[in-house]
Amino acid sequence: MNLRIQRLLAVAILVCSFASVSRAEFLLKDNDRVVLFGDISFGHSFAPEWFCQFMRTRYPDLKLEFYCLAKSNSDAAEGNERFSAEVAPLKPTWVILSFGLDSPQRQAFNQARLDAYVKNMSKLIDTVKASGARLLVLTPPPPQESKHKSLQAAKYDEVISKYADALRELAKSKDAEILDWHKAGSEYKATLGDDSQVNWTKRGLQPLGLSLSVAIDLILTRFGAEPLEYMLEADWNSDKATASFGTIKVTSHNDNNMMVDLTDVPVTLDMNARGRIQERTWPLSKWCKLVFKINGMPPGGVIVSNPDGKNGKPFLQQQFQVGADMSQIGPLASNIHVATLHNAIRTKLGQCSKYRETMTRPVPEPELEKGYELYREADKELMIAAQKIENRTPSRYNASIKIAKASRAQIPVPQPKAKAKGPKPPARKRKPGN
Repeated sequence: MNLRIQRLLAVAILVCSFASVSRAEFLLKDNDRVVLFGDISFGHSFAPEWFCQFMRTRYPDLKLEFYCLAKSNSDAAEGNERFSAEVAPLKPTWVILSFGLDSPQRQAFNQARLDAYVKNMSKLIDTVKASGARLLVLTPPPPQESKHKSLQAAKYDEVISKYADALRELAKSKDAEILDWHKAGSEYKATLGDDSQVNWTKRGLQPLGLSLSVAIDLILTRFGAEPLEYMLEADWNSDKATASFGTIKVTSHNDNNMMVDLTDVPVTLDMNARGRIQERTWPLSKWCKLVFKINGMPPGGVIVSNPDGKNGKPFLQQQFQVGADMSQIGPLASNIHVATLHNAIRTKLGQCSKYRETMTRPVPEPELEKGYELYREADKELMIAAQKIENRTPSRYNASIKIAKASRAQIPVPQPKAKAKGPKPPARKRKPGN
C-alpha cells in the first residue's frame, strides 16, 4: 500500500469518526412514554401540542406516548404527592421535571421557602430515579415582572433566578441532568427588546408561546431530534412537480391556473401566534421548514390557496427564487376541519382540571366517602385518557392546492405608517360653580 492510499484511508477514517460523533443519537425509542411533570410552567397546551406534533410528523413510525401533567399553584412538595397518583401509573420511561415558578408563591424572597423547595426537589429527583425512568430537570423559566404589580413588588425576577441557581447546584450534587430553561429563556428574552407585540407570559408568570418554544427547543435538542425539512416544487411552464416527502402531481393546468394534488405530505406546525411573531423570533422554526418553490412564475406573481378556501397573499417572482416559507399559508391554514378537530381536543384536555378539583375537595358526608373515592378514581381515568388523545392534527395530510396567476394590481402596496400621536394636553380644571 503506497503512502498516498494510506493518507486517503486516514482521512476517510477521520471523516467517519467525526460523522459518528457530530450527529447526536436519537434517544427516544418505540414504546417510550415521556411525561412532562410540573407546575404552571407547563400549564399551557402549546407545550404538549408542539412536542407531540413534531414527533408524530418527523418520526411517524415511532410508537410514542406523551403526557403533560402540569398544575397551576403547585410546588415540589405537592409534586411528591402527585407523583404516585398521576405519574407512576403511566410507567414513564422519561420524566421531565419543571417545578419552581410557583414555589415562591409570588412573594418576595424567603430563604426558608427556598430551602424547603430544594429539599422537596431532592426527594422528587430520588423518587423519579427510583422509578427507573430517565430524568431531565428544567430550571424555572424567567417571569415577566412588568405584567403584574405583585410580581414587581416581590422582585420576582430575582427570586426565580435564585431558585434556578439552587436547582442547578442540587442537580449537580444529585448527578441529575439539567436543561437550563432559565438561562436560555433569559438570553432569548433579551433579544426581543421592547417589542409590544411579543407576549412572553400570561399575567407575568405563566409561559406563553415564545417561552415554551425555548423549552421544547432544549428538549428536542437533548433527545437528538433531526429537523423536518421538505420541499414542494412545481413548474409553471410544464406539468412537472416534485415533493421531498409524500407525492405531488399536477391535475390541471392552463394559462391562468395550475391545480396540484398532495398525498401524504407532512403537516406543518402552526407556531406563529396568529402572525404576530416572525420566524426570526421563533426558536422552534428551525425544527420544521416547508418550502414551496414555483419555477417559471408569471411576471405578476401567483396566488396560492385551497381550491375552496380563502386566497393567500400574492407572491412575486423574487420571493420564490430561494423558496418561500409557506408553513402559514399552506392548505391547512384555514381548513375548517382542522380547526374543529383542534378545538375538540382542547375541550377534552380541559377536562383534566376536573380530576384535580376532586382530589382536593373534602368529602361532603362520611357515608358518601366510598362513593366519593370511586368518583375520584373515575376522574383519574378521565384525566389519563384525555392525555392519551393526540394533541394536534394528523401527522400527514392530503389536499389540493390552486396556484392562480396574479396581476400586479392584486399585490397590496405598503401603506406609510401613521404619525405617532403626541401626548394629550392636560385636562382643564373646572372652576368652582361650573
